[in-house]
This record gives sequence, C-alpha cells and structure tokens, in this order.
Amino acid sequence: MKTYPFLAVFICLCVNTAAQEYSFKYGKITPDELRMTLYEPEPDAPAVFIYDDTDIHYSFGNSIQLLCYRTVKIKVFKDEGVKWGDVAIDFGNYQLSKEVVSRIDAAAYNLVDGKTVKTQLKRQNIFEEVLDEHTKRLKFSIPEVRAGTVIEYRYLLTSDFIGQIPDVDVQHAIPVVRSTAQISIPEYFTHHIHTRGYLTLPVKKELENGGAAGFSGFSYTNTKYICNIDRVPSLRKEPYVWHLDDFRAGLEFEINGLEIPGSLYKSFTRTWADVYESLDRSEFGRYADIRNPFKDEVAAIVARNADDERRQLHEILKFVQSRIAWDGTYRLTPESSPHAAVDKGRGDSGSINFILAAALRDAGFKPEIILLNPRSAGRLPLTHATDRIRTFVLRTKLKSGETVYLDATDLHSDVNVLPTQLLVDHARLYSPEHPFENWINLSSPAQSVVLSQITARLTEEGELECTETDTETNQAAYDLSRRYSRSENHDTFVQEYEQRAGITISELTVDGLNSAKARMKLNFRKPVDSGGDFLYICPTIVPFIEKNPFTSQKRQLPVEFSYPYRYRIIVSLMLPEGYTVEELPKSQRLSACDEGIACTMQLQQQGALMQCLFEFDLSRIIFPATEYTDLSAFYGFVMDMCNSRIVLKKS
Repeated sequence: MKTYPFLAVFICLCVNTAAQEYSFKYGKITPDELRMTLYEPEPDAPAVFIYDDTDIHYSFGNSIQLLCYRTVKIKVFKDEGVKWGDVAIDFGNYQLSKEVVSRIDAAAYNLVDGKTVKTQLKRQNIFEEVLDEHTKRLKFSIPEVRAGTVIEYRYLLTSDFIGQIPDVDVQHAIPVVRSTAQISIPEYFTHHIHTRGYLTLPVKKELENGGAAGFSGFSYTNTKYICNIDRVPSLRKEPYVWHLDDFRAGLEFEINGLEIPGSLYKSFTRTWADVYESLDRSEFGRYADIRNPFKDEVAAIVARNADDERRQLHEILKFVQSRIAWDGTYRLTPESSPHAAVDKGRGDSGSINFILAAALRDAGFKPEIILLNPRSAGRLPLTHATDRIRTFVLRTKLKSGETVYLDATDLHSDVNVLPTQLLVDHARLYSPEHPFENWINLSSPAQSVVLSQITARLTEEGELECTETDTETNQAAYDLSRRYSRSENHDTFVQEYEQRAGITISELTVDGLNSAKARMKLNFRKPVDSGGDFLYICPTIVPFIEKNPFTSQKRQLPVEFSYPYRYRIIVSLMLPEGYTVEELPKSQRLSACDEGIACTMQLQQQGALMQCLFEFDLSRIIFPATEYTDLSAFYGFVMDMCNSRIVLKKS
C-alpha cells in the first residue's frame, strides 16, 4: 500500500477545530488565525495560546547538559492581551554552573489591507537584567503587537543544572488550543514525575533508544514522557485563593541521582538537612548570629518590664520597627549586612528580622528561625526540599511554656500577630542540628476574636440611636489597623465606614492600633425601614454580610480564607412606648463542612428590651472544591439570617 508521509505530517500540523483552521507548525500562519476575533470556548479571553510546545532532553557531549526548547504561538484579541507579546525568561547564573538562553526567534503577524505583514524581533530589543546574586532575566517585547496580532516565538534554554528539570506549565491565564510536552530522561537518571493542578493530565510513558556523540560505544534508553492536551481552560483568578500558581496544571520532575556505568553515583536529592547545611555555611548562617546594635535600648526595655515577658517582646518589636522601616521586599538573605539597614533606617525582611533576633537574644529569649514563603510566592513543596525560600519569621517561648511568633516587617504586627501574607500552612523550622523537625502551620498563631456590643434605642422619629464598642484581638486587630492606615485620614475612615454600613456617625474613636488588641467606639444613627404602622429592624442593626460571596454555580479551586476567627455581636435594643413586637426571627444555628464553619443567632424579649446574640465562627480556613456547594449554601442561609427582620407594630 502506498503511503504519503508528507500528507500525514501536514494533517497533524494543520487541524480544523470547530470550523477554525489552526497550524501547529512554527512560521506557518493560517488565514483563520489572522481573522479570528474570539476563541469560542472562552469568548471573553483577551488572547489564546494556539499552541504551546515544550521539548526537554539531555545532551551528552563534552559534558552533560539539559536542553529545553519552548515554541509558542498566541493570538491576541483585545488590548488586554497585548502584554503576551512581552516575554521574560529567568535563568540561573552560578560561578561553576549556569544556564544560557539562545536561538531566540520571534515575530508578530498582522493582517493589513488583506495582506499578512510579518514584523521580526530585532536583536537590539533583547535585554538582560539581574534579579539577584544567582538569577538573571532575559526580556524581549515583540514589536507591532496589537488586538488582532498573531505572535510566535521560540528559544532554547541550555542548563548545566542536570538535576533540575524545569517545571512544565500546561495551564496559563489564557486558554490553550493545544499544549504539547515531551520530556526525555536517560535511564541512568533515577527520577519521579508529579502532576499538579485540578486538571487530569494525559501523561504517556514510552521507551526510546538514545545515543551520545563523543562517548564511544555509549548508548542508553530514554524514558519519554508525553503530555498532549487540547482545549486547556484558562486558570482564572477566583476570590479567596492565596496564590493562583499553587493550582496551575503542569508537570514537575524530581531527579534523584545519576549513575553512568563505570562512573561514581552522583546524588541530586536534596534533603532539608542539605538545605539547612547550605544556609548555615552561607551569609545567612553568619547573619543568624549577628550582634545586637541596640544593646542599651533593649536593656532598658527589659528593666522596666522585668515581670512581663510579653510586654518585653512587644516593646522590643516596636522599637526595632521604629528604627528600621521595611522596604517592601521579602529576602531570606539580605543583600548586605543587616547593620547597613540599621544605618540607612530601611531594609528588607531578612535584615529587619535578623536585627530583631539579635535584640531578642540580648533580652534573654531564644528566638528560632521559621522558614517560609509569603502567600504571594506560593507554598513550600511538601514532596521535596527546596532552597527557593523567600523569608522567615521568629519563634520563641515564654517561661509559661507558651510559643509565640514575631515578624518586624509590618508596623501593624505584634506578638503572635503576623502579616496576613505570612499566615501560611507550610513553614519549616531552620535547625541544622535537628533537620527532621515536622512542618509548622502558621495560619493561626493565636485565636482572633471580634466582640461587637451595640446598645440601640428606637426614637419616636423612627430612627435607631446607637452606641457600639468593638474589641478586636490578634489578626482581627491587625485588619482594623490596616484598614485605618489605608484611609487618607481619620475623617476619610469615618466616611468609608458610613458608606459601607449605611449609617451616620457622630463620633468615632480607635485605640490600640498596631497591637494585638484594638478597640473602636462609635455613636451613630441608622434609619429604620417602615411600611404603614410597621417598622422593620435588622436584629444586628447592621447586617453581618451584605451578599453571598460564593454565588458561582461551580468552582474548580479550593476556598482559602485569610485566618480563622470568631465574630460575636451582642445587641440590646430598647423599644419606645407605643410599639409591640409583631414578629421575631427564629433563633437558629447553622453549620457546614464538618463544623468548619458555623453561625448562631438567638433573640429574646424582656418587656421593652430586645436582645440579640449573633455569632459567626470560622474554625477552618481551607475548604476543598468538593465542599464548595455546601459552603455556598451555608452562606446563602447566613444571608437569609442577616436579611431577617424584627417587625414592630405601632399600637
């Protein structure tokens, strides 16, 4: 039977999907690609990957290297999609080992007066910048990219880090028509493969013959992993997700070691003991024992709070914050000595917390370093050790045995009150002597509670005259301090509060900002809904929530709240003469997700006094997508509870 190999290849490279012809061959742009104005599966997408191909394999020459080829074609639909023409590639640069980006080719294709116009990327538009001591970034912007453009680019990353195969991202912020990936690993590399994300990835495993130029008689078998998938949905931002990349579909490879016949075994496996040893030998280890530049000031703090360890910690923390302002960057190892940050009065997270640790040691505490990534940088991996660590906080013990945590970057923090970014569930104790300590959960260093006490009086004019006192502790106090500081001034904060709550404030004071316990007092008036002889009053005066935050019918990602908390509202409402209670909302308790979240409302009447106790308890902060339906329904019931009304009738 006669075969037509060229025709077979052409059919593979040009595919008609839903009456749309795509080409998956570099340099070939179809008329349909130029004319298309949207991608039907996601018509609101600003752009779409027509294809995204990754090919990774090893090269055996004078040395072993890892070759990573990337080839991409993107169609831009909207102005918001133009940014996909700006490409950034990070690569490593160490003294003995490095990565090199080469064979860069890129072009933009536009339809102008019915003709295809190609604009090629020029060499002078390719730049490099230094990110840190060991990382550089290559950047280029493809010219003439606008709504309607088709973009193509490709490059080769050659790496000496043969034990570190780059992660392969299958999913992006825009959809992908076709994603293809081939990763070939010689038999002499022991390894593991992991998939991540919520998509089911069709990974095939094949064996193929390999050979090595320059190695006489040297041959081997490759294990080839193939992952081809069409119509990959975009990974879209959803509310209540700490870091979107934690859930991006892709492939991860762990290279354990290399054993070539006749050669010694080379291990690539890094344990946490290896990471700690490396840190201990680096500048990080030296800075961990840095001297305290504030000896006299710390001694004075300890002397005046001799019987109160927690107060000592609070004052030392606030003193360090007053002397070194955080520059907004997270850095595990400071760029220069932390003492330089003291001199400048400004520094990164590592500088500030190393100085805090030194001050705590002089005060008689034994601070320990807890390694972590802020939420915005993604979780530390559970499957393997890593040196990609962005920052740390401190842990120490009081004489009572209580464990407390501190971080000096954020002025609103306190003892056991950390910035929300650092409330992570995957953190590690830095302990070269005891490297096998378990993971540490920092998502709730201390219980956070809001107690809102409201005394209300219904005036003859049909308005509620109220006095409210809110006491907020730990992370709740931190949030209040953050909200207050973000307002332009006190009056702006009051106005924003009025608009949010639908009230008119006559007086508002806030005490205890930037501490673990803050208190807000306010006097306000609130109009009451009426109809004929009836008045309708919210049992909590101001509804706890205005709308259900989970109204989507389905959700692919877990729900991740900021921190666990308990919110209690106690209302005492005095009725004027001439009004009787026509209807009271039912007292009830709701819970969902194995008591991970609960809400209670109780009402009772004693003569002219109405009392309401409302309590919302979030004891768990991470809810998998499988619990989303129950969580959404729960919030729907809470909304009904908040929308219920006490009905009063005029006698």
